[in-house]
Amino acid sequence: MSVEDEVARPLRSNPVWFRWLAAASLARLPQTMLPVALVLTAHDVTGSFVGAGLLSGASALTYAACAPWRGRQMDRATLPRALGWSLLGSTAGLVATAIAAAAGAPLVVLLALVVVAAGSGAGVSGAYRSLLPLVLRPGQLKQAYAIDAVALQSAWIGGPALAAVVAALVGPQACIGAVAAVVASGALLSWTLPSRAPASGPRQSSSARTLLARLWVPLLLNVGIGINLGALDVALPALLADHGSRTTNGGLVLAGIFATSALSGSVYAALPATNLLRRAPSLTVAWVLISVYGFITVIAAVTPSLVLAIAGLLIAGLAFAPGDTAAMLLVPEKVSPDRLAEAFGYFSAFGYLGTAAASPVAGLLVTRFGADAGLLLAGLAPLLTAVIVPITRLRKN
Repeated sequence: MSVEDEVARPLRSNPVWFRWLAAASLARLPQTMLPVALVLTAHDVTGSFVGAGLLSGASALTYAACAPWRGRQMDRATLPRALGWSLLGSTAGLVATAIAAAAGAPLVVLLALVVVAAGSGAGVSGAYRSLLPLVLRPGQLKQAYAIDAVALQSAWIGGPALAAVVAALVGPQACIGAVAAVVASGALLSWTLPSRAPASGPRQSSSARTLLARLWVPLLLNVGIGINLGALDVALPALLADHGSRTTNGGLVLAGIFATSALSGSVYAALPATNLLRRAPSLTVAWVLISVYGFITVIAAVTPSLVLAIAGLLIAGLAFAPGDTAAMLLVPEKVSPDRLAEAFGYFSAFGYLGTAAASPVAGLLVTRFGADAGLLLAGLAPLLTAVIVPITRLRKN
């Protein structure tokens, strides 16, 4: 039996691993549903894509601001108990948002409620990943992180599609209620995971600046990805509207992008350890594939045909999952296990920071110049950040 089979067989047969994967997926699915739900809800309430971008951006900005210190709290708390309570707090905020939107509350009220919901759920994704060393052996972790990344891509398929279907069948406000139901399910399942005591020791006292210095490459790459996603959330509904289609179909296009992404990500996760792509350094894989993803998205943005533009975006998705996985793998390569929740909190925060900045900017670009301008922003962001990485490293060397 090969080394790969020796590692993969226990991973497949470990019931705790599958329970962890289910709980983590349920906790992340709402994060992929919420941007589409907020854009559609705000557009329905205000009639403006600028308002839609502001609401989606407020959620992402709150995640970005809160994820690092919430991750630090998770490192110092008993897991998964802290995970469950955080998710229930987020559920309460989302239920309040859905009720307020259905009652026709002004945008400022929706903004305040979204901030509460996002702040409660910030740092959860990193906390789940910090539990993996407790669930699995060290030799299984790299494959587990790769599979987790594929699961996240699958969430990006199901999330936007589910939000779009709920909006089409019931109404935009019902999307947020559906998000709340999924979050509550994740909270209940999280309490079935093994308990992890709070981390302690000298590594816990090292400064955040030191941690950021180790993580600057994956953080920068994730900013580009975050800008891309924030711009797509706004630009795709506008692109469909410009061509006479329903704005809710934008979520379906986004789901299609992540469907091709999940397909390539599954192939990447299943590659044997001897494969050239798996043996290549994570940084090289991330840099090349994120650059390709951004470049093809730019081409799609300047394509006048809607069919060709969507086809280009679907092709670009093939490079997304392996590149995103490689960027994520840089985090555990550079940080000790007792700082993983905080480190992944920063990783998520920088992605959300990019999304928070991109959503209102994309809304303004779409309103003033058309959907193509927002789509161009989505492509240039990952392309430019991927180009900055090797240039900066060469200068440092």
